[in-house]
Amino acid sequence: MAQWWSDLVALQQIAFIIAMTATVIMLIFLVLMMFGVDDSTFDGGFQDADLNFLADEPLSAISGLKIFTVRGALAFLSVGGWVLYIIGSSMHILLALLIGVLSGILASFLQTFAFKAAMKLESSGNLDYNRTIGKTASVYIRIPKNRSGRGKVVLNLEDRYIEIDAITDGAVDLLTKTMVEIIGVENNTTVIVKEKE
Repeated sequence: MAQWWSDLVALQQIAFIIAMTATVIMLIFLVLMMFGVDDSTFDGGFQDADLNFLADEPLSAISGLKIFTVRGALAFLSVGGWVLYIIGSSMHILLALLIGVLSGILASFLQTFAFKAAMKLESSGNLDYNRTIGKTASVYIRIPKNRSGRGKVVLNLEDRYIEIDAITDGAVDLLTKTMVEIIGVENNTTVIVKEKE
């Protein structure tokens, strides 16, 4: 073990530590999700880490996809780290870093799109949105004030974790992680919410 570690260049050692740590954390989250723990507790990600200036920028929500999340960061670090570990000794350090970073970015985007597709599958079917009225939900994508745009909320309904388009009549935007109450349905595809008192 010591011989294997000492044979690695410094870049590979750093990449291995980062990749292994991120992979273990991802596996822990996966196990928690399989046991029904609401993964939105770690999905707010970088937006909660004093990077709120990114929350409303196009890159953070491409077509409703939140790119800057803890889950996305873990995918970036895990895949980027493993790629860097594998190629770290076989090419120039800058080229290896570039390939590692690009691999991590690609993994983060693919993970985000895969999660979005899974959420759509989970929330599809014969869901009657009228059954959500009176339920409490959490804002997933910012909901603009005065019905000036659509956001998204997530909630548990009948043992299903669903994501729904949402609007508000309120005079202020409802930001990510705000707890809201669903008070109505519009066009059978969008719920009307207000901030929970």
